[in-house]
Amino acid sequence: MAKFLIGLLLGIALAFGYVRWGISMPGIAQLPEKLRGNIVSTAVEGELYDLDKPLEVRRRALEVFFQNRAKFAGEVDAEFSHPFLNALYLRRVIREARILRGYWDAFDRILEQPALRAAMEKQHGTTDETALKQAMLFEKFTEEPFLAQWVAEHEGKVTPEGLLPLLVKLSAQPG
Repeated sequence: MAKFLIGLLLGIALAFGYVRWGISMPGIAQLPEKLRGNIVSTAVEGELYDLDKPLEVRRRALEVFFQNRAKFAGEVDAEFSHPFLNALYLRRVIREARILRGYWDAFDRILEQPALRAAMEKQHGTTDETALKQAMLFEKFTEEPFLAQWVAEHEGKVTPEGLLPLLVKLSAQPG
């Protein structure tokens, strides 16, 4: 058990060191893993590049290939302007937008309670129900740093009035 925990902690430390600072184990220590990875990925290349194979077979071959050639996967992603990284980000944006969009209807239940409504009206400085819900939603939005930053970079500045339509648009995307 101790060996497992030490190995797990070392693995986490090495992964963090690699991601943060590009530090990796010495090449000689990586040789057995690289050799195994290259053999496994070479074994599935026939399936991967056979365009007559069903897409599902090629997708599974891609999983095995990238699992064993992770650095190469990152290089390919970078070479083509990061389509995988951007798709990963978009998937998270869609998920967070859907969750945030769900708050809109939940705010109705909050505002039905007189004490909570009074507190929200005081906090946001309005008694108009739509403006109040927009302010509450915008407050939740600012608590989502990834989504807020992505929206700023891809959609520009968003206002409390424009947030709900933007969330509806983002939520409607497949993903």
